[in-house]
Amino acid sequence: MGRPQSVIVFHAKLLFGALVSNLTLISSRSVLDLGESQDQDKSDVYIDSMIKAGPPSQSDNMQYLQRTLEKFQAFASKSRAAVEERHKAEEARLTEAIGQSKDQGTILALQQSVTSNAESLLETRRVYNNMVNFAGSMGGFLNQATTKGSSCELTKCGLHASCTDTSVGAQCVCNEGYVGTGNDCSAPPEFMPHHLLFEGSGQQQTQARDIHVSLFGKDNIAVVFVDESRGGMGRTVVGNVREAGMAVLAPPDAFTISGSQAFSPVVAGTSSKRILIAWRDANTKGLCWMRAASMGTSSVRGAEQTLHFGEPVNFCRSQNHKMAVISLPGDRVALLYPDHVKATATATAESFGNAMLLDVGDKGALTTLGSFRFADSAVCRLEVTKLTPKTFIVAARGAPAVDEMDSAIHTNQEAMAVFGEMSGDDLAFDPNPVNIEPKGTNVWARGISLIAPSTFAYAYQRGTDMKMMMAVVHVNETTHRMKVVHEPTKIGDGFSPYVSMLSVPYTASDPHTLTYYEGKTNSMVNVCSYDPVKYTVKQCEDFSWVQGKVKSVSGVHLGGGKSFMVFAPESGAPYYGVFGLSKK
Repeated sequence: MGRPQSVIVFHAKLLFGALVSNLTLISSRSVLDLGESQDQDKSDVYIDSMIKAGPPSQSDNMQYLQRTLEKFQAFASKSRAAVEERHKAEEARLTEAIGQSKDQGTILALQQSVTSNAESLLETRRVYNNMVNFAGSMGGFLNQATTKGSSCELTKCGLHASCTDTSVGAQCVCNEGYVGTGNDCSAPPEFMPHHLLFEGSGQQQTQARDIHVSLFGKDNIAVVFVDESRGGMGRTVVGNVREAGMAVLAPPDAFTISGSQAFSPVVAGTSSKRILIAWRDANTKGLCWMRAASMGTSSVRGAEQTLHFGEPVNFCRSQNHKMAVISLPGDRVALLYPDHVKATATATAESFGNAMLLDVGDKGALTTLGSFRFADSAVCRLEVTKLTPKTFIVAARGAPAVDEMDSAIHTNQEAMAVFGEMSGDDLAFDPNPVNIEPKGTNVWARGISLIAPSTFAYAYQRGTDMKMMMAVVHVNETTHRMKVVHEPTKIGDGFSPYVSMLSVPYTASDPHTLTYYEGKTNSMVNVCSYDPVKYTVKQCEDFSWVQGKVKSVSGVHLGGGKSFMVFAPESGAPYYGVFGLSKK
């Protein structure tokens, strides 16, 4: 296999311009004063020697610049520690005040202050971390520039670094998106994992599972999860993601009613900042619930992320499986779920795939516009991705389809996909699904993603031989008929409890696939480039995106090659992080 044209890296620049701006706030004299009080006599001697010896040599200049960088780095590290101490004290004060207050309005205001204090700490820490990293990187560069290096064949670089031949010899340089000296490259601070929730030392620590995230509007996100530390209640967090990847998040809200549990919640948001959440209240034979909310409807300043919930609505019974939701134009959402009807005196029992078209109104009001079948057999393991604003693809594990002319002939539908479209107040589904493995069995976890116009990828876990496979399907824009244009290809070995995908993970003009799954020791992504002319997948590579395994994970593509991931490791504490696709 040839050298791939793209790899997964933490895709961010160090905001060099912003750092330079911070540096210019400190005058030349101030830089000289960093830590100078104990070394003033030595500095005077050094300056006197410079005057007597004449203009400084290039070596003198290098040494002076290196010492200045070291002092600047020490100053930034010390200032960072002081800021963290102050914010820690403020957090303790506010947490204590919350425990002593009995007025709900005061408690809410104090909680907002706690959140603001945490956000302020993150921003300030990020600036100081960038200063420390900048000084370290420049110091390492100057060290390398003062000594002639050897050839790259004899040079061993650190992790996330590559060797390059320069006019001063071989040098280790951090790969794009990483910062450091070439021997200690790491992701920028703003792209490291961050806590999804701010929880003080005295608060009950969240243990999350069944995480799902949705991107809506310009840069808004909604995260839903089950909190096992609070009796399995369902909670949601909304906010917005800044360009650098940091999220501004509101405190969590419960979407389940008091005393009830949630299993496998899913969420979708609309362009008008309205969200729909669907879940079941028991792991097996549970009731199906949905609940809508509108974001930022309050006129109170500073409450732009407040959710106004409508009442929860029960819409089906005896549910054992996860549902799927997809947003559509006009504040509409399609809700897809396995359904069934019991046998009667005149009809046999039926299991099928059902879909509801919902209008999400202001303040959480819900209107059901209709129900529509998308499969005439039992289905489970539903996933959905959008093709165009009004069209989408549903992936499912379905029961075998029996030939109407010969009942002995059947087609396995364990890796099936169905085309759907919103037309007015209706949902229409093509009656001819595509089956990725018509003879295959034991197809378990799956993901589906848009990779090019009218083209989607379908990745899944094949249980018969414990391989992860991926196929590509093209949809005819006129007839909507689907055709497998790239047969299933192995992208991984072993068992993974989840196999998911992100749509258009790089750019629309340079199609790629991105599948995330559980590796042997770490959480992995598989990235492939796609040729839309030859319908071929090539240059696939695996990369670790977070150290260790996670018990729950969900992601969305932010655009510009950056992806936003929400996950919970074995500890259950929910985190978010950003990574991206970048050219080598």
